[in-house]
Amino acid sequence: MFNNIDSIFKKYMSEDFFTGGVCSISVNGKNVFHRAYGVSNINDKNPCEQETVFDLASLTKLVTSTIILKMNNENVLSLSSRLEDCLPQTKRNKLLAPITIKQLLTHSSGLKAWHSFYSHIPGDTVFNILNHIEITHNKGNEVVYSDLNFILLGEVIKHRYHDSLQGVVQKQLVEPLGLKTLTYNPSDQENIAATEFGNRIEKKMCRERNFYFTNWRDEEVPMIGEVNDGNAYYFFGGESGHAGIFSNVKDIVALGELYVKGGVHNGKELISKELIEESLTVQVGKRGLGWEVSDIYPEGFGHTGFTGTALWVEPKRKLTVGLLTNRLNVAAPKNVNPFRKEVFNDILKDI
Repeated sequence: MFNNIDSIFKKYMSEDFFTGGVCSISVNGKNVFHRAYGVSNINDKNPCEQETVFDLASLTKLVTSTIILKMNNENVLSLSSRLEDCLPQTKRNKLLAPITIKQLLTHSSGLKAWHSFYSHIPGDTVFNILNHIEITHNKGNEVVYSDLNFILLGEVIKHRYHDSLQGVVQKQLVEPLGLKTLTYNPSDQENIAATEFGNRIEKKMCRERNFYFTNWRDEEVPMIGEVNDGNAYYFFGGESGHAGIFSNVKDIVALGELYVKGGVHNGKELISKELIEESLTVQVGKRGLGWEVSDIYPEGFGHTGFTGTALWVEPKRKLTVGLLTNRLNVAAPKNVNPFRKEVFNDILKDI
């Protein structure tokens, strides 16, 4: 089974889509495929290993949404809770106050796609900045994928638990699921895949939007163990609801398995089956609760990360797939969606 995955990896690595990666496939909670390819760092040629840790980028959003679902399950909040009820700082903002948790999870809040928080005056708070950001599209019935939605969900989590995101993730997910590597700001810098050579892509985005920022990281060396995302790194100190989580493929697959198993881990219900099913049901556009439907995934739901990561679940087949690459650790980063789609379709043929 899965004999074509090796050749698919080799083909895309030969065309400089990425220099290394890992693929792990789980069926009904049992690992049936786990291989590493290429190198984790184009500079020192360290081999990519099965346990190599990656900057998950926007797969962090699935960590955040899972914690939000747990909070819902424990009646800490509901999907219909409004921001003004969850974050006192939003009560005076007529645009932010009525936004619901569900609208944030489904990217239907009306908030714009991206904003460089780090280009503002040092010390300015996320809420001061958001006071100057307008709703840009129809709230509730139009989807615009936006980091701002999950930045706000991260703030909700911190406020409700009176703890850092790392503290909450550790207590609510890492410990219950027995995860070994999933963390913000990894202290162990060994065996971490490299990402971009400085924030070249975000620098261009800022220039195009007339955002001013000068304290960019060195473009001569790749980032290793530092979150690639600019807002997460420069503004939030590595911990945000939209980006910042690092993990090996085994741990992120374990998160996906929680959904495939209906919210149960080792016989204990962490999230109700009904809420899990709702999260894996299209709510608006092509969005579930944190999850996405797209042609990248032949069936089921998934999510991707800017650094070259992806997680795919197909509950009917009890299938979970983690696909992590270092697509930014090349001279000229490319869109790896064709690679993801090819791997996922090949896997489905063998299940």
